[in-house]
Amino acid sequence: MKRILLICTLALGFFACNDDPANSNTEEPTLKIISNSEVWFEAEGGIGSITYIVENGDKATTLDATSNVEWIEIISIGDIVEYSVKENDTKEERRGTVTLSYGKHSESIAVMQRTEQNITATFYATTLDGSLYYGNRSQESYNYRVMLSEVGVSSGGNMYGNSTYYILDLYSATAAEGEEVATIPVGEYQFGFDTTPNTVYNGYSNLTLTSDKISTEVFIDARVNVTENGIEAFVTLDNNEVHHIIYEGSLDIDIYSSTVTEGLSTLRSDHHFNIEDGVFVGAYVGDSMNTGCNTCQVYLFEYLDPVTGEERGDEFQIDLQLSKSGTEIEGYYTPGTRQGNFIPGSAEDLGGQFMQQNSWYMTAGYVDFAPLVDGSVNVEKVDDETYIFTIDCHDDLGNKISGVFKGKGKFVEW
Repeated sequence: MKRILLICTLALGFFACNDDPANSNTEEPTLKIISNSEVWFEAEGGIGSITYIVENGDKATTLDATSNVEWIEIISIGDIVEYSVKENDTKEERRGTVTLSYGKHSESIAVMQRTEQNITATFYATTLDGSLYYGNRSQESYNYRVMLSEVGVSSGGNMYGNSTYYILDLYSATAAEGEEVATIPVGEYQFGFDTTPNTVYNGYSNLTLTSDKISTEVFIDARVNVTENGIEAFVTLDNNEVHHIIYEGSLDIDIYSSTVTEGLSTLRSDHHFNIEDGVFVGAYVGDSMNTGCNTCQVYLFEYLDPVTGEERGDEFQIDLQLSKSGTEIEGYYTPGTRQGNFIPGSAEDLGGQFMQQNSWYMTAGYVDFAPLVDGSVNVEKVDDETYIFTIDCHDDLGNKISGVFKGKGKFVEW
């Protein structure tokens, strides 16, 4: 009898313990959407999905999904939520939301849809070139410079003549995983005027056409969708033409990494110039970077008296990378150390004093000076003595240095 009473007592104690609220799970359920909070669809519509996580859920509560507009319909609710977006036959872009609810908790995503555009031209790119420019690795946004064309570039990185190149200056919060090759991050990039992540930066994105000389057409709008299989872009030129660019293939590009000097620029704002009657001297100095190139150091002077040596106004030193035996400097240059690049400005520490090296902006007497660390330099030949240098660069403090230099000069061997 005592044994039966003991078993009953233990059983009662067991159930009592389980009924104790202190031993039950009292944490509130939570709902979190882990998909993008903003999704774009083209005018033709399509199917979308939302990935989510429910923590501390219970069997009595189910997930619900609703749309606030009639053109978004919920298809299914399960491990993921699927929805459909109808075709947009209006003339305006539109926005809706899909809201997931679990008990008293809810989260939403924004669904945007573009209107049908009047496509002026469709370009099927077959080659992708470009580079990931780290610059200062502490920055939160990494620059993927992408060049789409039908012919690619030469082994030295130069564009071929009579060709079309779409240049997309993309910024992403995702850095490269390797040391030599970067993969352009998957995602959507929208046109913008700064270098925040998921931006197509207006400053260096353009349509470049090569013939007897290089010409560029700027974008006034752009949107780029990078998938695992390729790139699709819609760009609007300043003449309002809309170009549709399609590329399928590898997304791997080279990595260009440079130690960017911090704070050597004395500029505190952007600087723009327009020099019509300048003077320049070009000096071929050989393979200065040990990359198999012939470096041409070009010195540009707004005013230079060849007799007295008097200097006034803006000055530049720009180190252009040519082929090993190259002596022609016409072309389009971007930051780097190989053929088709200009070498970004740096400085050598001489015991507390700095010696400027490579590509710099300065004024006569070095009142102001700034290293050119990114951007582009375009060189056009007018005749045997006259050249036009179009400079669109930034210094190491982010100031923009841009303008056109036209001048006469000569080339020498040092």
